[in-house]
Amino acid sequence: MSYQTGICNFCGTGCGHMLQVEEGTIRGVFPSSSHPVGRGRLCGRGWHIHELLNTEERIPRPLVRKGGGLTPVSWDEALDEAAARLGAFSGEEIGFWASPRSSNEDAYALVRLARGVFRSANISVLSDVWYPTTAEVLREGTGRPGALGSIADIRKADFIFVVGTDLTRQNPIIASDVHFAARGGADVVTLSTRLTQMAKLSGTHLQNKPGTKNIVMAAMAKALLEDHPPDSASGAPAGFDGFRKSLEGLESAGLEARTGLPFDKIRDVARRLASARRAVIIFSTGITGLTRETTALIFNLFLAAGKAGREGCAILPVTGVSNLAGVNDMGAAPDVLPGWRRLPDEAAASSFARSWGKDVNAGRGRSVESLLADASSGLKALVVVDHDPEIELLAGRIKSLEFVLYLGAYANPFKETAHVVLPTTTYAETDGTYTNTERRIQLNRRKIEPRFEARPPWRIYADLAARRGQAWPYRSAADVQEEITRMIPEYHGAAHPALESRFGGWQWPGGSGPDQSRLRFVPLNGAFSAAAEPAPAEFPFRLMAGRSYFYWHLNNIMKNTFIPRREYNALLLLYPRGLVEVHPDDAAALGLRDKRPVRVVSARGSMTPLARVSEEVPPGTVYAPYFVGSMIPDFLVPHADAVEYGEDAVIPVRLEKV
Repeated sequence: MSYQTGICNFCGTGCGHMLQVEEGTIRGVFPSSSHPVGRGRLCGRGWHIHELLNTEERIPRPLVRKGGGLTPVSWDEALDEAAARLGAFSGEEIGFWASPRSSNEDAYALVRLARGVFRSANISVLSDVWYPTTAEVLREGTGRPGALGSIADIRKADFIFVVGTDLTRQNPIIASDVHFAARGGADVVTLSTRLTQMAKLSGTHLQNKPGTKNIVMAAMAKALLEDHPPDSASGAPAGFDGFRKSLEGLESAGLEARTGLPFDKIRDVARRLASARRAVIIFSTGITGLTRETTALIFNLFLAAGKAGREGCAILPVTGVSNLAGVNDMGAAPDVLPGWRRLPDEAAASSFARSWGKDVNAGRGRSVESLLADASSGLKALVVVDHDPEIELLAGRIKSLEFVLYLGAYANPFKETAHVVLPTTTYAETDGTYTNTERRIQLNRRKIEPRFEARPPWRIYADLAARRGQAWPYRSAADVQEEITRMIPEYHGAAHPALESRFGGWQWPGGSGPDQSRLRFVPLNGAFSAAAEPAPAEFPFRLMAGRSYFYWHLNNIMKNTFIPRREYNALLLLYPRGLVEVHPDDAAALGLRDKRPVRVVSARGSMTPLARVSEEVPPGTVYAPYFVGSMIPDFLVPHADAVEYGEDAVIPVRLEKV
């Protein structure tokens, strides 16, 4: 028996753990007491990761569809079939769906396969859809696309502002750091429409009306600038005049009617932020993340308060999946090359052409989601890596494609959609690096031999490239990471030997703060107004959509770990149709009862989930968690344009007693 250090592969916090290895099997997991992030802690998910690594719900061998069914075949036959079928399409006809749980090495190799071998720029990640937007805002404001500061700053902060997300559900270890700081006297403020567990732990809860976080942030920024104007506009960072002008039309008179919050309360929080010596702001980049405008307001507020880039202060966009930040750093997006080289970029294109070959596609493509939503897009083939069952919501469109290649470690219904299935290793069966919420790059070493016939994804991509006439120089994940350190400046120095010598990894770029001379206010889309938008008489309630209560939503990780699965199943026992939260006053007025059906009607459709009568939502508001059954996701599909606004998404509805 041995205990080997590793990195938890659940959320984007990046906690360290010790895996108990016995006779080639992972038998247990324990927290690493000396790890700089976890500090001897694991959340409810992390304590059960060995169950995931031991599940029998694996894809044991390659499969090829023959005669209508998937048939086990040799690796050579499966690779030959996949390479030949993909090679029959043009790059514009193929989409590549990357996984946020892939290592940096695997994600980089997939991007190279897409752009360098099959000449496709149609690459995206179906998770935490707001992360690229957030990273771009931070790059505009600081010159680098990542969090400012570190998770360690939370415990030392005297002011912490949590915007929207319920950290206790999404990133419990980060939430415990906030709680630790609060017990030490930190001023914790939460801005959220629901009375979340995080809000209950906060000293101040700004309970805004749905869809108004951007207005609240703008009002806070205006209050701060009125109380603390810069000594001279010429001495302020670039973009200050434009930012101040965008706030001029925001009058305090109508603010409470629009947001549900009096201006005096917003001003008081702005003053507490301005007077804080060490301030931290935390928000989600996930399926209910914040829009570009709201994220830009958060950054501009911190910059105006003198906190952006300051020692001990942090802006932390927390990621919900383990390597979402790293996968995006590797270029898994249609409009960037690895290292966030925004396209078009001739210098970056030339650099990658020298490394990957002259035929590399350095143009801008489209996200897989947009291609699937557009029946006229010309999409004919799809490569999907390790995705959760929520992808089944798009199964109808995917089934119409001529070819689908699926790569994954765990069995799920989606593989039945594929024409070729290739089994991949788990993170415990191969070497790889992962980048967490705070830009910390960590090396995770292989603990056990691959089970069944699974192979590391980077090797599979290299084998596909070889069948299309390209011989890649990789013989190990370390070779891929070595190339990453050459091609992505932020990852210089992050080769495997260097990371192995640094327990807990290191934050790119070397832990340094941003260049203060590069700080600038991020432009906004337009001016703000506090004028209230009246709700349609026919649809007087505002519906918000968000995460399920227990550990994100229905995904492969949860289905294969006992405690999360138990909690989810318990929820389904109480609310088998899914649920919507309704305030007790609204329930009484409409005659609704807890756990009884309620019809939710919008201008585009209806559903009949069960009511959960709760004071966690304010009157006039309805909350529908994602992925509790299929009814709510099906209802949300026609409202995709509204759901795109993340936490600020609002769908006008009415409620009817059934």
